[in-house]
Order: sequence, then structure tokens, then C-alpha cells
Amino acid sequence: MEQKQKTIYVYQCHICQIGGVETFLYNWCYELRHYYDITVFYSSGDPLQLERLQRLVKTQVYNPKETYTCDIFLRNSVWGQVPDNFISRDGRYLEMRHADYKWLLDRGVLYEQYHKFNKTNEVIACAEHVGKKSHEVLGDNPITILNILKELPPKKLRLISCTRIDSQKGWDRMKRMAYMMNAVNIDFQWDIYTNGPTDNSIQQIIFHKQTFDIWDELRRSDYCVLLSNAEGCPYTVLEALQCQVPCIVTAVDGCMELIKDGVNGYIVPLDMNFDINKILKIPKCPPYDNKAKEKWLELLGNPVYIKKEFRNISQVLVEALDTYEKLRLKDGELQSIPKRGQRWMVSETRLEILLGRNKYNKPFVKVVPIETKEDNESI
Repeated sequence: MEQKQKTIYVYQCHICQIGGVETFLYNWCYELRHYYDITVFYSSGDPLQLERLQRLVKTQVYNPKETYTCDIFLRNSVWGQVPDNFISRDGRYLEMRHADYKWLLDRGVLYEQYHKFNKTNEVIACAEHVGKKSHEVLGDNPITILNILKELPPKKLRLISCTRIDSQKGWDRMKRMAYMMNAVNIDFQWDIYTNGPTDNSIQQIIFHKQTFDIWDELRRSDYCVLLSNAEGCPYTVLEALQCQVPCIVTAVDGCMELIKDGVNGYIVPLDMNFDINKILKIPKCPPYDNKAKEKWLELLGNPVYIKKEFRNISQVLVEALDTYEKLRLKDGELQSIPKRGQRWMVSETRLEILLGRNKYNKPFVKVVPIETKEDNESI
């Protein structure tokens, strides 16, 4: 035989429009409603607060002339009437403590109704310091249970795409993926930035005008999605990885070169035949820098670019590109005109001039790696 739930009557004199006590009441009812038969009594209350409470538990306007019998009674008010017409069959009369009562006492706002009513035999404080101050001022020796937290709802999945809307970019696959998420009740929002035609047939897909500044939107997203037929080196994927946002991409070479399945995103088949639930496990995308700028500067031989690893604190190893009279230094750093390919150490200050940052705007040297002591010609 199924055991009957115990009844708990909760009394709160006035249920305010907003406040921590109201949040406690809602969360408490939300989390315990499956374990107990709960009724909330009140003398007055905000309609919106009452409406959301009524979705969870029974509510009733308090009548001081009636007698209410329950298994457990909890007084959640720290103001207003002190009820004496609740009867607990289990002999349990609980009272909550939510405030810093010493602070209230010092400001002259600790009224008589803050004291527990005469039946209270269990007092619960919502924090250690609340319990200490309550015992100091009211002498009630509470136990402490931190404010109850409502179970978090599933996080809405945030998707973003920056792409044209056409068959080559996989618009049909994008719609299919949306249908797949809806079929298994994944709560999602998919923001698509495009300059092409839009399709409003799927509620969760929101189209936006193209923008060249998408970084904030990208960082707020859980995934960047690109479901193309083919790709070379997709910028949208590179920029997502730069923001440490994992990507969902099709199994095409240009995407698979950048995405490792399950590490910085997911690779899905072109026919979209995969378990959509796996995307609920969002990979922690590692930092990404492909060093492309440095590689270009190195390839082009730009003399202004200096790799950090080429530097030796305040001195840099350089190699003469040609013979120039301008390399003769008055300060004695080099006592002769160097030959092409000759290496020697210079200060970073002097390096600025030798790299062409001068009125001649012509580089005299190139920076070379410091590998061994033999590379460094003694000056």
C-alpha cells in the first residue's frame, strides 16, 4: 500500500513582489512538492508570485478564525501576524530565520513579531551568520541549512553560423539538423548571419544581417556550425576556434583538417545520419593560434619582423645583407665595415636602425637565430 504523503502547511504573512524570502518559498516548494503535500497560506501577496506558486502547490488565504491541522507546520514570515491556529499532528512547529537580526535591532526595526511564536520548537537559519545573530538577539539556537536551490533547467544550446544560404553551404543539412534537435526536445537557438535569402519555417532559427564584427555573438555561442558540401580553409571555423568555440562541421577535407572529432568540435557525415544527442556534450575547445601571420612575415622575409625566440635578452644576432658604409658605428660596436653574411651581436636599440627604421628606410641586416656560441662573433 502506497504511503500517504505528509501534509506541510507553510505560512507567510505577506508574499512580496520580489525578495530572497519569496525566492526561498518558491524554491522550497518546487524541490519538495513531490515529497510532501504542501499548502501555502498567506494574508496578502503579489499576484505574479502567487500565480507561479499555484503552479506548484496549493495556496490559501489565511483566516485567523479557522483552525488548520497538518502534519508539519512551517512559519516563513518574519513580519505580520503570528499565527496560533495551526496544529501539527507530529508536534513539529518550524520557523525560518532569513535576516541579520542584530543589524535590524541596531536600527530599531526588530519588532515583536520577529520573535518565534509560542509553539515553535525548531528554528532553521539560512546561513551560519544568520543563525549566530538570531541566537544572539532572539536566543533561539537555530540549526543552519543554506537557502535551497532549485534544480537548474537544461541550458539552451546556442548555435551560430556565418554563411550563405544555399545548397553548397548545406542549408538543407542545417534544416535537417534543426528538425533532429526538435525531435529529441533539445532546447536551442540558432543565429545565422547571412546576406542571402531567409527561411522562417523553423522557429528556433533566427536570421541576422551580415556583420563584420561578430566576436561577441561568437563568444556567447556553444557551437559554430558549418555543414558545407566542400571547403578549402573555412574562415568561420578558424575564427570560432580563435574564440575557443567548438564547431560542428561536415566530413569534408577543409573542415577535417581543422576539427578533431570530440576535441574541438564534432564531424558529422554528409548524409546527417548521426546521433544528435552527442552535441549535448560540448567539448572544451583548447586555445588556438595557427601562427599564420608569423609564417607569412617569415616567408616574405620582412626585416621588421623579429621572432621572440631569436632574441637574447638585450642583444640580437644579426647578419649583414650587404656592405654599407652606414654600418660603421661611431660607438665602436663594430670597428670595420662588415662583409655580406658576417654575423655579430647588436643591441635592440641599434637593431631598430639596422632594420631600416631610419631615414634611409633600407634594411642593412637580417635577424638570425641564436643557436650556439660559435654563431656569435666576439666584438
